[in-house]
Amino acid sequence: MKVALLGEAWDIVQRQPKKSEFIFPYNSTSVTAGFQRVRSKLGIKDLRYHDLRREGASRLFEAGFSIEEVAQVTGHRSLNVLWQVYTELYPKSLHNRFEELQKSRNKTS
Repeated sequence: MKVALLGEAWDIVQRQPKKSEFIFPYNSTSVTAGFQRVRSKLGIKDLRYHDLRREGASRLFEAGFSIEEVAQVTGHRSLNVLWQVYTELYPKSLHNRFEELQKSRNKTS
């Protein structure tokens, strides 16, 4: 998976010794175990790794990032998945923007 490194992340990665072509060699067992260990220490029972990804995408949308930009950051291959999440999380916002579009079209007609 390839995702964009933003802010200070790129500088931090550049300073790390190059041990492989990957920044974070992926091992699903160690990622899951590490996440569960931190969650247990914090006393959090109902948080999944995917919840963090969704929260991050939500914040990017709230900040005005486009769907294509969010996909680059989150690593989503399908814009349809992001679109479904966005419309589920922000239906009122979507309706408000659509109404604004309709009003602007009516003014120009």
